[in-house]
Amino acid sequence: MDLTINAQTKISELLAVNSDLVIKTLVSLNKKFSKLKNPVLRNLLMKRVSIADACKISKTDISDFMSSMTRIGFKVAGDCVADAESTDASVPFQEPLDYLELDVRPILARDKDPLKEILSSVKALRKDQGLKLINTFEPSPLIYLLASKGFTHHVEHTDTNTVITYFNKSGVNAPDIPTIPAREPEIDDQKFDVMLASFVPEQISYLDVRELEMPKPMLAIMEQPPSITAGKALFIYHKKIPVYLLPELEKLGLHYVFKTIAPGNVNMLIYKK
Repeated sequence: MDLTINAQTKISELLAVNSDLVIKTLVSLNKKFSKLKNPVLRNLLMKRVSIADACKISKTDISDFMSSMTRIGFKVAGDCVADAESTDASVPFQEPLDYLELDVRPILARDKDPLKEILSSVKALRKDQGLKLINTFEPSPLIYLLASKGFTHHVEHTDTNTVITYFNKSGVNAPDIPTIPAREPEIDDQKFDVMLASFVPEQISYLDVRELEMPKPMLAIMEQPPSITAGKALFIYHKKIPVYLLPELEKLGLHYVFKTIAPGNVNMLIYKK
């Protein structure tokens, strides 16, 4: 391996050298790195995450991480532990002067996706203000996403149904927050029926996420793209259109179409031409 790495090396840089070997090695080190197997999750969560960030989020000792990388040929520059500690010391999680509080439990109770409200709140944060997110689960995808934008966090499980996640801007003045989609894509029932009929039954796999609680529907769908090859399709039973997932599907060259069955009941077909 020609790449010399340190605590600030991006995970994407490691994957660019030999993604299969790096992923296999990291999964052996910590099962949480199995998310790297999925191309959608890699694009969504790991684009700007450093080794130090990934170790902190996955609770992996950075020395163990670096040792696993040296075993497959990477060179490590300097004292990786001191480097990571120095980085943490420069942007630690510090209690901001004020918190903007957002309780998304009522939104979830209505079976709605709170991501739009969360990202709007993040964009509205003033200098020295953090976000206090009250939820029913630990928002792992959001933690990864905001970590890649320069946010630190800590999580408190106050009871079985309440999780509070605190986000701090870590001195970032203008973080690059993901764009909120302006509107949902149009639903075309006729096109859906035509596309569905173009596949033989053996080419179609099925996934029902209607009964899953947030954020499991999105995570369940994101696990499927590697199996969607040319001439195959994934039929999804959903309660709504997963608008925030669509850009990631497009990056993979996947197409999608929707059909409304009833309120709170939408069929989605993902396919590759």
